[in-house]
Amino acid sequence: MLNIKWSQWVILSFFILSACYMIIFSVIQPYLGIDVKENHGEWIITDIQKGSWGDRNNVPSGAVIETVDGKNPSEHRSVSMFNEIEGADSFLVEYNGREKFYEDIEHSSPLHWLLYIVLPVIFFIAILGITFLVHNRVPKRYSANQLILFFLAIATGYLSNSGAVRDDLYSLFLNKSLFLIAPVILIHFLYKYFQELDIYWFSKRIYYWLYTLVLVVSSLESFFLVVKKYPAYFVPVPHLLLLFLYIISFFIIYRGLYFHRGSSVGPIFMYMAVGMTIAFFPYIWLYLIPSLAFGVKVISLEVGAMFLVALPITFMYLVSREQLIDIDFVIDRVRYYIILSLIPSIALVFIIGWLVEDALSLISYIQVYLVLHASLVLFLSLKEVLDFRLQRFLFSARYSYQESMHRMAQDMKEQSNAVDLMKVMRDEVRNVLNVREIYIYSKHNKQNMYCVYDQIPTEIIDHFEEHLNSHQYDVGSIIETEKGFGVIVGYSLEKLTMIWCRGKKDYTTLNRDEKTYLQTISHNANIAIQNMNTIEDLLKELRQLRSDQTQKYPTWLSRLLFTIAENQRKQLSIDLHDTVLQEQLYLYRKMDDLISHRNDLTESFRAELLMYKESLLDSIHLIRETCNELRPAFIEEMGLVQSLKNLIQQYQLRSNFTVYFSNERFDAELDQERILAIFRVVQELLTNAMKHSGAKIVKLSLSNGGDQVMLLYSDNGKGMDYSVQRDLFSHIGLSGIEQRVNGLNGHLEIETEPGAGFKTIITFPITSKKEIHV
Repeated sequence: MLNIKWSQWVILSFFILSACYMIIFSVIQPYLGIDVKENHGEWIITDIQKGSWGDRNNVPSGAVIETVDGKNPSEHRSVSMFNEIEGADSFLVEYNGREKFYEDIEHSSPLHWLLYIVLPVIFFIAILGITFLVHNRVPKRYSANQLILFFLAIATGYLSNSGAVRDDLYSLFLNKSLFLIAPVILIHFLYKYFQELDIYWFSKRIYYWLYTLVLVVSSLESFFLVVKKYPAYFVPVPHLLLLFLYIISFFIIYRGLYFHRGSSVGPIFMYMAVGMTIAFFPYIWLYLIPSLAFGVKVISLEVGAMFLVALPITFMYLVSREQLIDIDFVIDRVRYYIILSLIPSIALVFIIGWLVEDALSLISYIQVYLVLHASLVLFLSLKEVLDFRLQRFLFSARYSYQESMHRMAQDMKEQSNAVDLMKVMRDEVRNVLNVREIYIYSKHNKQNMYCVYDQIPTEIIDHFEEHLNSHQYDVGSIIETEKGFGVIVGYSLEKLTMIWCRGKKDYTTLNRDEKTYLQTISHNANIAIQNMNTIEDLLKELRQLRSDQTQKYPTWLSRLLFTIAENQRKQLSIDLHDTVLQEQLYLYRKMDDLISHRNDLTESFRAELLMYKESLLDSIHLIRETCNELRPAFIEEMGLVQSLKNLIQQYQLRSNFTVYFSNERFDAELDQERILAIFRVVQELLTNAMKHSGAKIVKLSLSNGGDQVMLLYSDNGKGMDYSVQRDLFSHIGLSGIEQRVNGLNGHLEIETEPGAGFKTIITFPITSKKEIHV
């Protein structure tokens, strides 16, 4: 903390020294907790605070105060200013005609120590630790100074409660001033915090005016405390101002949440709204408003102040974490538990009121209800967490329904038809639920027909008929009868598919977890069956398209089919090279070794072996060429141009035409899919020229310009009648060329006439928006 400025040291020292003073004062000065009221010149005890010194020493309510520290009660500062007896060493009371003198006033109760000293001190020390953490680790863009000041104001204000209840003037001033200024500092922090995010939804003049208003009220408060005359009309002013500041703070937060709830900062607003609600809701609605409106308090000030711990937790979490928990999920769960525990809490309150002999006041009933309701919500929340973390350790594997669904999902991947999938589900249900006989069947909804996977007894089928015709079911519906139970796995207009069990082996009915398990796996199985049917329909459509040579495939389908075909060619090339070719080479070497080293061979037999050796060598060359055609060797290493030159050289050796290839205007960098597609197109064109055209000269040109590649092919062959274009594409292999070009989002243009040769221009974009990988 060496980088703290002197002004920050001054502020920090002020809070620390003030905290030390109030702690020492609270330790040495007992809390009497005696409220008095003047009546016709007499001061009468009106109330004794629970847990106070007066409560523990049985100071009678209604007694008349004779003297305080040997003087008239009106001369005692706390009596005259606040109608309370605090800071007294002794006092004399008269009750029922008898006088009693109280002295040796010392030691506060353990409960008072806990609520007013121990917890506030722990909170203040924790805030100091958070302050150092924020200063050292939180970036300055998070308005760290305002956040630290807010934390210190809240912690010191909470700690000042211990001195304020003892009517210490300095503690009273700090208590009201800090609690008044804390909401304004919070608003100031919100403005600076979201300013860094370039988000504005309220004017900074708001907190300027609020600072001024708080300064005025705090100045009046200090003036009345200094002159030791606290007018009655000013007593509610700080409380009303505090309520007003809370309203402004909540309005700002919830207005920001309303405007930005759908944006990326929506969860931040939600966190702040929840944190402020938890921190201030009990104090506002259970202490401040009831005391102002009805003069009663549902909870004490110290209990309401305990909820302030939610503020530093909330804002520290916001500024120190990169990822936030799903606050909407948490709120929904808490809301659900609040509604769920509402009626039990009310019922328990009436039961407690009926059992307790002494009549309880309305405030006591409200306090009991709040404690019960909060306890039930907390219990249900903890139960959900414990169920998630411990349930699989506390129950046997047979009831691990989640693991069963995981196993079934894995087994589903290996099935290719609905029958096998239903058998997987049947076996899983039998193992998990420990059932007796289990059957799978389908029933036609319009005709009295059944499709069974295994033999089913007649009485079971009659039992189906009795129950299925009288009800409407859907996927996941569970049917329980005296003869067993079943779950609907598939349901459509035509048929219903069900798994039926004769019941569990222990003759018990299905519990809630088992019903949920059956419904879940039935829905999963139904989805898997629908996907299988969809895939089967798609395959039928693909086969139909494949059989219709005149049908133009969709672009995605063309690319997919050619990608699959190339992968198959690659695998076939590898298989030929690693098996047949190696065997041929082995035989060739054996034959060569036989001819070279066997001197006892006759000349005619040697000549015959040499002929077979040459035939075997030709076969080896043919297999190698086939492998190269299936998967062109080194096409990825050599590139498109060199691969085309090698291909052209091979065709010229096997044909009677001459190929002129031009690539001077080609410098595009293509991916392997497009390189291979162009290679296959040229290969198909050269094959057609060799088999059908009778051409003597073939010209090929490859170029690119802008974002397009152009392949130009022409020959001086016999050409064809282009009016029969569909038959042309069906018989001479141009359908494959067209589908490849279509798969690349390209364009194919053909010019040909009988006796005028053949010319085609192919263009396609260099890049494509969607890749197909298999």
